[in-house]
Amino acid sequence: MSGKSLNNILKGFKKAKASERTIGELGPVLFQPLSENKNRPVYKVWRNLTKKGDAPLLKKLKIRYDITLIFPKKLGRELPKTFGHYHLRNRAGIGYPEVYEVLKGRGWWLLQKPENRNPKAIEKVYLVEAREREKVIIPPGFGHSLANPGDGELVAANWIGEFKYDYESYENLRGAAYYLLESKDGKSVELEKNSYYEKVPGLVKLRPKEIPALGILKSKPLYGLAKTPEKLEFLIKPKKYLNLLKIENCFKRI
Repeated sequence: MSGKSLNNILKGFKKAKASERTIGELGPVLFQPLSENKNRPVYKVWRNLTKKGDAPLLKKLKIRYDITLIFPKKLGRELPKTFGHYHLRNRAGIGYPEVYEVLKGRGWWLLQKPENRNPKAIEKVYLVEAREREKVIIPPGFGHSLANPGDGELVAANWIGEFKYDYESYENLRGAAYYLLESKDGKSVELEKNSYYEKVPGLVKLRPKEIPALGILKSKPLYGLAKTPEKLEFLIKPKKYLNLLKIENCFKRI
C-alpha cells in the first residue's frame, strides 16, 4: 500500500465530509503554545465510512469505521499528533477498546493508563510503533493519542463502538503524559515528561502482534472485518475478551 494516495484509500466508501483539527484547536495539549498559523490543519478525520451494503449491519452493531490523516509538518518541536482522549466505560466499569490499522506511513500511539479516579497519576505508559498494514489495539482503560513521526502523511483507519470520548482529562493536563519532541539537531525524537501529571512511569516501547482470534492479521485489511462482524464483538462486549486484550497479548517489547 506504500505510496497509495488518499483518494485511492477513500475509493469505494460512501462519501463523507471530513472534520479537522487545527493548531489553534490543539493549543490546550501542545508542548508549547504556537501563536502563528493557528488555522493550519494538523489532522483530518472521516468518520462512519461504509461501503455498499454494509451500513445497515454496522448501524445495528453500533460500530463505525473511521480514517484519520495526520500531516507531517511539526508543531514547533513537537511531532504532529491527535488531541488525545479516553474511552468511556460500560456499566461493568470496563473501558471500550478500539483497533487501528496503518494504511499509509508510520504511526506512534502513546497509550497511558491512569490510577482509578486520579487521571494525574499514570500507572503504565507505552509507545507503540506500527507500520503499513499493521494493526494496533487500544486496550480497555487506556487513553491514547496518535503521532506522525515520518516525513510524509500518516493515514490510519480504526474500528470503534459508538460512544462518547473523554477529551477533558487531556485538556486539563495539557496533553498526554509525554511529549514527543524533535531533538535540537533534528536527527532523533526526545521524550519529555508532562509536568502537569503527578506521577509518570518510565515509557516502554512496543510493537503490535497479530491476534488471529480477533481476525487481526497483517495480511488482512481491517475493513474486511465488516464481512465477519462476530470478530468485531470485542469492541462492544469487552468483558468477554479481557484476556485477549491484555497488553502482553496485543504487543511485544522492543
